[in-house]
Amino acid sequence: MRRRERTPQQVDPLGALSAGPLTLLASVAAGVYAVVLTTVSRDDVVSWPVAVGALAALMAAGVILVVVSRPSRAPFRRRYVVIMTVLLAGSAVLSGASTAGHNALVRDDWVPVAIGVLVLGLAPYRPGREIAIVGVALAVVVGGVIAAEGPSFAAGLPTGLYVVVAVTPVLALSLAGATFSSTFVALVDRWVERAVTYRRESTDGLRASIARSVQQDRVTILNRDVVPFFTRLIESGEVTADDGARARTIAETLRGTMVAEADRSWLEHLLTASSVAVRGTVDDPAHIAGEMADDHRTALRALIVAFADTGVVDASDIRLVLRAEEARVDVRLTVATRASDLTIRHRLAPYFAVLRVVYDDLVVDVTPPHLTLRFSYDQH
Repeated sequence: MRRRERTPQQVDPLGALSAGPLTLLASVAAGVYAVVLTTVSRDDVVSWPVAVGALAALMAAGVILVVVSRPSRAPFRRRYVVIMTVLLAGSAVLSGASTAGHNALVRDDWVPVAIGVLVLGLAPYRPGREIAIVGVALAVVVGGVIAAEGPSFAAGLPTGLYVVVAVTPVLALSLAGATFSSTFVALVDRWVERAVTYRRESTDGLRASIARSVQQDRVTILNRDVVPFFTRLIESGEVTADDGARARTIAETLRGTMVAEADRSWLEHLLTASSVAVRGTVDDPAHIAGEMADDHRTALRALIVAFADTGVVDASDIRLVLRAEEARVDVRLTVATRASDLTIRHRLAPYFAVLRVVYDDLVVDVTPPHLTLRFSYDQH
């Protein structure tokens, strides 16, 4: 069971989806920059196999960043950051080894900027503290490599100056990414806190409105069933055995209606609301749907509503099963398909991406004639 992390991707899944093109751009830019500078300063290279290995390690880190940040693989896990850090450190060491004793200028080294750009690319997906730690660790590696190359630099300045020049891009870009991540999460948390406060302040007004609505519903039921029954009794002037049976039937119907309305969860209301073109059943004997957190409700509701909008599934026959297992709730959603596996995954990809972030164990199974989703969440 995983604990949700405080990352931009976790607190704002839709916002993280829009970062995909920038992530790709950062990875491509880092790779192209490294190749161009290696070509320009090719006279400094003493071992081309090692230089190629350095470029390969950098590009492998970029590929990991792009692939793991894809919506279909969300959320971005820490283990991939560790792999990227090892690859980037390896690229720095290999780059230094490929020019050992022949590196005349520190300013034409691609390592500091390329590594910094890739670490910056982690900003939408990982916590700010973690990004800062990665940046500092890689700056130490880069600084160590530059210190070892110090005697070969043509300017003849103190080695410490070369180290400062080399580590500055790594630290600047890494800390920029860390600042973005931390600030973004803090702003979202502040917005959520204000929204919750406003919702609480409006509760009294909503209660009065709901009470009036419920009262109107009851009046409607009375006018439809009870009033005609009593009117007929008054007009007939007598009560028969059939009238007694009819009275019991009306009472049971009213009681059943009231109990059913009181027990209906937000999911059941969603699947019967006239304003939404979706229909289905909810198997939730323990009434645990009402305990879902706001982000869980929002993500699931968005997907269900999307079923009607996309047209790739039969939105009139949605089945949801909720079961509580200790502190965890298991959910299974099944709906009939109207399109191929590829079409369904393509049209619903943004919704699946958000679900993967909110419910981190989502399993999507498209086996015609049904689409089945399985996921779980912690009870609150």
